[in-house]
Amino acid sequence: MLSRRDFLKNSLLLSGYLLVGERFVHADTIDDSAVKAVSLNVTYITEILNPPKRKDIKIWIPLPYTDAEQEIQGMKIESRLPYEIMEDKGTGNRMLFFRTDYLRKGDSITMRFRFRRKASGIIEDRDADPQRYLRPSEWERWDARITEFVSRLVGDERDPVRVGRKIYDAIISRLKYIHEICGRGVSTITFEEGLGRCDEFHALFRSMMMLRSIPVRWEQGIAFPYPSEIKKRGEFEADCINAHSWVRFYVGQGRWFPVDVSEAKRRPDLREYYFGRLVPNRIKVSTGRGLTLSPPQKGIINTFAYTYIEAGGLPVIYGHNYRNRIRYELIGIET
Repeated sequence: MLSRRDFLKNSLLLSGYLLVGERFVHADTIDDSAVKAVSLNVTYITEILNPPKRKDIKIWIPLPYTDAEQEIQGMKIESRLPYEIMEDKGTGNRMLFFRTDYLRKGDSITMRFRFRRKASGIIEDRDADPQRYLRPSEWERWDARITEFVSRLVGDERDPVRVGRKIYDAIISRLKYIHEICGRGVSTITFEEGLGRCDEFHALFRSMMMLRSIPVRWEQGIAFPYPSEIKKRGEFEADCINAHSWVRFYVGQGRWFPVDVSEAKRRPDLREYYFGRLVPNRIKVSTGRGLTLSPPQKGIINTFAYTYIEAGGLPVIYGHNYRNRIRYELIGIET
């Protein structure tokens, strides 16, 4: 039997009120910049819609992990298919790997876990080799126009934070944010067209910073609703629209400085916040671009935010062959 307190708590949560610490507040009164952490129960589902006809079917699913900014507890995997937990030694990315010759319509793979994400700022990681993050992916090249632009913008400035701020502000001013597209994050095209979403913003930022010999690390995940917008329960598709990227640049002595340029464009009220801090409305599942999975895939992986499937060495089609969904239940918001 529910106690009176628990009954009132559940009633208020379902009616648009959230438990913040030990206070009930309406969701639209929450200041996103003041939130310290968000805790959720998460269910991630990959469902087969139309099984591929080819054999040798391989499925890779990014496996979120605990680090200094997020905590994963109670991970449970549900599937009729056997799987292995794999790790790419180069990036540290972890993944579930499945291999079969036959899938049925309606087959599914489900991950269930409890997730707590903290608001984050500068982190210290002395084990990461900064030089590794000066290597651009094939999507992060620069041409004469970008080189000239950065030269005029930055001048002789060498301090990484000052350089980063100049580039951050310039990209926000130059680019138009468009959410309902799935771009490839190509720096030269983004600079020319002047629009995109998170991958375009951060590919251009990374290119411009690397041009000034400042290492930048790409982080990839899935975006959840902001604390001020989140409901007690929700569901959305884990696809390229809800995938989200952000970056960290190296400022010396093992310290990595975070920025989320695209969200600073979307949320002008958080423009100052997102230079050096991240709202905990995200789950990180991988790092890097142009990735090799474990075991290696045949196709090209730009980023790894959600399930990737190949059949007979060919990528299968998202939305036709399979679909991913995320369901969440809000546990609490800490301020």
